[in-house]
Amino acid sequence: MPENSQHIELRSEEVQEILEATPSWMIRWGNILVLSLILMFLFISWFVKYPDIIASQALITTIIPPQKEYATINGKIASILVSDNDTVSSGTPLAILENTANYNDVFLLKSIIDTITVNNKSFEFPIASIPVLNLGDIQQNYATFELDFLRYINNKKYQPFSNEENANLISKKELTFRLQVQKAQYESGKAELALQKKDLDRNKDMFNKGLIAAQAYEREEANYIRAESNLTSISNSISQTREAISNANKASKTTTINKSTEEVLLFKTAVQSFNQLKRAIKDWELRYVLQSNTDGKVSFLNTWTVNQTVNQGDLLFTIIPKENSAYIAKLKTPAQNSGKLKVGQRVNIKLQNYPDTEFGTLQGHIESIALFPDEEGLYLVNTSLPKTLITSYKKKIPFKHEMNGSAEIITEDLRLIQRFFSQLKNVFNN
Repeated sequence: MPENSQHIELRSEEVQEILEATPSWMIRWGNILVLSLILMFLFISWFVKYPDIIASQALITTIIPPQKEYATINGKIASILVSDNDTVSSGTPLAILENTANYNDVFLLKSIIDTITVNNKSFEFPIASIPVLNLGDIQQNYATFELDFLRYINNKKYQPFSNEENANLISKKELTFRLQVQKAQYESGKAELALQKKDLDRNKDMFNKGLIAAQAYEREEANYIRAESNLTSISNSISQTREAISNANKASKTTTINKSTEEVLLFKTAVQSFNQLKRAIKDWELRYVLQSNTDGKVSFLNTWTVNQTVNQGDLLFTIIPKENSAYIAKLKTPAQNSGKLKVGQRVNIKLQNYPDTEFGTLQGHIESIALFPDEEGLYLVNTSLPKTLITSYKKKIPFKHEMNGSAEIITEDLRLIQRFFSQLKNVFNN
């Protein structure tokens, strides 16, 4: 026990000497240097930013993008109606693909149809002034409309049911006049019968008294019977005339109904044929006519000539819009980390044609995010750009449609020290 105490006391004295000894200058300055480096690292890591980014593909364009016209069928180019770099307005035909119609005839018919207004009661069409047209696929629709319109216009012009109505009206007037005459005859016959009755009664009394012969009495009786028969005949004629008037009234109503029905049916049939003709022309245009849908300048994607064969889907023309709308970048963003995307986040865009080391990057902000990915599993993100394309190096980039590049979407603008402690926190949590 005394030995252990002595050993502890000796060791304690040695430790005490070490603790009380003054460190050399190298150790002192070394500690200061390490501490300074740590403080410098923390200081620099606070100012150095290490943002969280999502890499994407970028396409620079405008809100109103260029119009691209593709060949709709396999075949030959029948006619080219514009030249490269021509300025065109919306609706201008650019080229006609081969088909069985004469496109000038179709355009003539379309120009006439576009001036026609159909109301709820009638419409006019200058069918008599239109020459013979070669309309190809539209020919049957035009022939149907032509026939239906001629039926409608002839019915409207000649009014066949109106003639029948007039005939019924004349017939009713004649029957009414005849009825009046027959009624007058009936009254006259009735009066004559009454007189004959008096004569018959008087002769009967005289015959019963033996004042006249039987032959005279029978003669008066025959006169009475004839008068009575004549009155019955007139009464039957009146009934027949009244029945004829009733039939004439029914015929007149039937004619009126048939007239109205025929007019409505012919009008609707003509209008339906007219609308079907318009649809047929529209279908023909969509199939065989390449045309501009906006005001702008035509750009040929190749050297095209008449009778040159093209395949369905070949890009033939591009229309550069006349009015420069706002610039946008269309980003295709992978699904990974897409949940971090938010409207308003900053986007840095590096253009392929302008190296970022020399020209810098364009900066924009997310404007909209697609709700669903496309067939490739990528989300379409629209990014707004400044009115003037000026890079981070203060260099102005001349706009060219559909410039490609890469984009970095900054989902979280972290500092280096924040990222360090975030990673450290994840290590401890795991």
